[in-house]
Amino acid sequence: MEKKIDPLVEWAVWGHLDSKTDLELILLKGHLLLEKVLDILLERNNIKNYENFSFYRKISVLNKINFDNNKNKKIVISSLTELNKLRNKLAHELLFDIRNGELGSWSSNILESLDGTKYTRFTFRTKIVHSFSVLSINILNLTN
Repeated sequence: MEKKIDPLVEWAVWGHLDSKTDLELILLKGHLLLEKVLDILLERNNIKNYENFSFYRKISVLNKINFDNNKNKKIVISSLTELNKLRNKLAHELLFDIRNGELGSWSSNILESLDGTKYTRFTFRTKIVHSFSVLSINILNLTN
């Protein structure tokens, strides 16, 4: 039953972010939503006390789990790690410019490497929003 809700989670991530126009807010909210998606996967894999883990530690634990699709796992881990770096730059670097190209590159890598549902036509902003939803379904599709 739990796998049947995964496409709904993908759509919910997209739907929550699609109404946002500010790229900084999309980055922050998207990071938070993917952390909740990570929580679902960690719970499915019987990881204890994940609620107290940092985002980085959740990625590290995810990296230690053996999944059937190692190619997608590597892409997911890499994408989550890069996302966390971007979020940290936004939070800790006064002069960080969200339009410096890093977020766009992150988004393009995800959309080129992973499959997911496309809900709207692509603009720069909607490609970023879609990247979060595509990454969410690919996190949930990791199975062992």
